[in-house]
Amino acid sequence: MNESLERSKGKPYHHGDLRNALLQAALELLTEGGAAALDLRKVARKAGVSHAAPYRHFADKQALIAALSEEGFKRLAERIQSALQEAPDSSYAQLLSIARAYVGFAVDNPWLMREMFSGGVINREAYPDLYRASKAVFKFYVEAVRQGQARGEIVEGDPGELAGVLWSMLHGVSILVIEDQMHPYADGPEGLESVTRSCIERLYTGLGRS
Repeated sequence: MNESLERSKGKPYHHGDLRNALLQAALELLTEGGAAALDLRKVARKAGVSHAAPYRHFADKQALIAALSEEGFKRLAERIQSALQEAPDSSYAQLLSIARAYVGFAVDNPWLMREMFSGGVINREAYPDLYRASKAVFKFYVEAVRQGQARGEIVEGDPGELAGVLWSMLHGVSILVIEDQMHPYADGPEGLESVTRSCIERLYTGLGRS
């Protein structure tokens, strides 16, 4: 968990840490009861502050959800970046590392993942910081494709379009897993690894140069 969001139970937030305390409280409520549990008054109560305190940072519930989604994309980016740093220098290995990071993040943060992509709830482009955070994640996919093309390991084509194929597959698998629609194939760590690896192998068969 991001250290800036950690908060000891029962301890009040420290001066200057109100926004992080509110976000952490919101994340806990989201995990406990889904999006329906998010309410600025409930968040304030969870954080141990006055009902008016959240409005210093969030104009309304939509702004709070945008901030939560932004934090989610930042955490996802950190997870993907960390995975890529440990991956061997080959396109297949990098794609598999990205896939493991993405699917693993979804499994560990199902409600946050759902909220990050609930386009019907908020207009992402209306919140510049959220929009930039989501695009930062997509850049990892684009760069992986570009590097693969430069090595002659991935077919030619618009890197952004090919990266979109990768993201679509990763997100589809992730949502199916967290909605328990991949039973029994994705059951347990071994099942999840098998499904993730299989998807990348099939995708790479299409993207990779034989």
